[in-house]
Amino acid sequence: MLECEHCGNEQTKQVQAASKKLYNWLLKPLEAELKNNQVKNIVFALDRVTRYIPISALFDGKHYLIENYTIHTILSASVTDVEDKLPANIQDTSILAMGMTQGASVPVPWMSQPDKFAGLSNVRQEIDAIVKNNTNNQGIYPGQKFPDAAFDFHRLQDNLTGKKILHLATHGRFVPKFKDASYLLLGIRKPLTIPQIQALTGLSNIHLVVLSACQTALADRQQDGIEIASLAYYFLNGGAKAVIASLWQVNDTSTKDLMQHFYTYLAQNPQLTKAEALRLAQLSLLHGKQVAIDDIKRGAINLEPVPGKLSQQTSTGANFAHPYYWAPFILIGNGM
Repeated sequence: MLECEHCGNEQTKQVQAASKKLYNWLLKPLEAELKNNQVKNIVFALDRVTRYIPISALFDGKHYLIENYTIHTILSASVTDVEDKLPANIQDTSILAMGMTQGASVPVPWMSQPDKFAGLSNVRQEIDAIVKNNTNNQGIYPGQKFPDAAFDFHRLQDNLTGKKILHLATHGRFVPKFKDASYLLLGIRKPLTIPQIQALTGLSNIHLVVLSACQTALADRQQDGIEIASLAYYFLNGGAKAVIASLWQVNDTSTKDLMQHFYTYLAQNPQLTKAEALRLAQLSLLHGKQVAIDDIKRGAINLEPVPGKLSQQTSTGANFAHPYYWAPFILIGNGM
């Protein structure tokens, strides 16, 4: 797992070799059954150290799992809503987007030194591209955006009403060693703590929470990944239907691209589920081009390139095919 967590510094073949071992242990015994039953979607209920595994990057020797299946995870049946779906009409899907672009030094009680975070220069572009308001016709969903100093707990609480999507483009810290110590970083350079998340009212109306720039603090090999589940759990237990989060510190530019792909697919194709839209966004980075959708009713996806898109490059010209860029994002909860 550590090979994947730091895979930005490794050769793709080395990562694929490690990923193939995991695939052989976890999925290989089920290959025939999945094929015989024409399974297109796989839901994982992960436990202990398996929570750290980027399931979408499991490699069968030729393809990553995300190339063959739509994937999402659940914590438990008791906190998973499988009925609700985002409204088909974009105008009925309002978004609250909040982001942090600046660096910060945050004192925390369990560390002798402050928790330090670098600036996220692409966050402003990310939320501008997602949110369409009276002054911005370039966005995707109608809603509100609050960057930097405007991103505080009170604005978060006060503006949840009527929203379907909560998008938080900020740093986060998943802390394995201390119960309930994980937190997100507010734009005012203070933590949004788990007790504050528990105190939020209005989450029951939120269909999707997106945490687009978080990172996991892997202390050692003995941790069991409960901190990943716990942060998502508090949003889900508060009534949110699903959470998208990341397993490791993500690249600022590739995350912006992935999020734009995700919301574009979701908004322009009402027949897609959230899990399918995330899959398409990940494939767009992996293959360096937008991917076309084929035979929606069966969920099949045609991986032929959309005309005019360059192979292995995004719109920025960067190569984000390595799993480091697209594999950390996981959807927890309602995948519909």
